[in-house]
Amino acid sequence: MGRKALPMPADITPEQPLTPDLMNNLNALAEHQQAIMDKYGEGLPYQRERIVHEARFYMAQSAEAMLEAGKRLIIIKENEPHGSFKNIVTDQLGLTTSTAQRMMQAALKYLSPTLSTKSPTLGCLGKAKLFELMTQDDEDLAELAEGGTIAGLTLDDVDRMSVRELKAALRKDEAALKRSQQLVAEKEKQLQQLSQQLAGKTSTTATSDEQAPLDTQQWVTLTLEGVGDRLKSERLRLGLSQEMFAERCGVKKLTQYNYEKSERHPDAAYLVSAKALGIDVNYLITGERSDEASALDVVRDEEEAEMLTAFRHIPSETREVAKRTLTAMAEKKAARHRA
Repeated sequence: MGRKALPMPADITPEQPLTPDLMNNLNALAEHQQAIMDKYGEGLPYQRERIVHEARFYMAQSAEAMLEAGKRLIIIKENEPHGSFKNIVTDQLGLTTSTAQRMMQAALKYLSPTLSTKSPTLGCLGKAKLFELMTQDDEDLAELAEGGTIAGLTLDDVDRMSVRELKAALRKDEAALKRSQQLVAEKEKQLQQLSQQLAGKTSTTATSDEQAPLDTQQWVTLTLEGVGDRLKSERLRLGLSQEMFAERCGVKKLTQYNYEKSERHPDAAYLVSAKALGIDVNYLITGERSDEASALDVVRDEEEAEMLTAFRHIPSETREVAKRTLTAMAEKKAARHRA
């Protein structure tokens, strides 16, 4: 009986070289993993069993140890495939993915160059409070550790509070900040609209005796401090009584009183009338006088006002220049009378 034929040997092909793109990606990944090990690995090579054991150890310790565990989680994540990392987190460490994510975020946050020297101080607050404070800026947290405040709270205040109280305080501060930003944006928009209305009203007055009425239903809320005081000082500068000024602006004396006490805020129509009487609206709103307003402070009659109007466009116009101009005009006028 003849022997069975031996199977033909399989053709052995040389190993296919990797494409340049794949090689570049692998090199970049290796460099990234090495950078993580250099940063968090404390000079030791990556060993899964050792890193997992250290993570378990630090998880049982204080908030500072939680940050160390977060460092180990970062190392594991950078060296293991996604599926393996998830299994290690859930099966070997007994963590949820979201908890592991927060621990890694906390490590990146509190071990950053800005906060690394402050982490022992902040670590006294405990893990839960560190999680709540992660949303705050690094500079604010550093200031808190150095004796400053965050959301109006000192480090001792945060330490005495419960986690729920801290969360509520931070949310309240965030909501207040958003409201403040909205008010500032609304105020800037309203002041811009007021400026446009005043410019349109002035242009209409210069070209026609007929004044187009503004929409008096559009109230402009002036929340700047000192508006009432500046309104009163402007009225006194013009030498008008409260009653007379109110009458010329088309409001009741009580309304004028409330404006000057900042109990109420002037609307656009009132400010248009006040501007026509000589009120410096820019000063009223911002507290800063323009050169034009300073020059008009010394106007004595209509002729002088018209003269000043001719060179109001000069940016460097000052009170002294205006005074010298008016003095020269007065001397010229007196010379004509003598002649």
